[in-house]
Amino acid sequence: MTTAWLRDLEERVQEASARLSDLQKKNGELEKRIQELETELEAAPDAAQAAAWSEERDDIRKRVEKLVDHLGELLEA
Repeated sequence: MTTAWLRDLEERVQEASARLSDLQKKNGELEKRIQELETELEAAPDAAQAAAWSEERDDIRKRVEKLVDHLGELLEA
């Protein structure tokens, strides 16, 4: 009896697990960066700098949300 299908499945699960770990790490890094930006935004000395930080924060927030959605899809699959 061949178990090639089982080896293939094991490899796919291991690859998905590694990808999930990478995405969780990136998610944590991006969430930390958002917190840093929010702290810097609160201390920003002028409106122009505040707007720049706000734009970067929004971009990072969108990326984090995209990663979270992707993680959820992987967990549901």
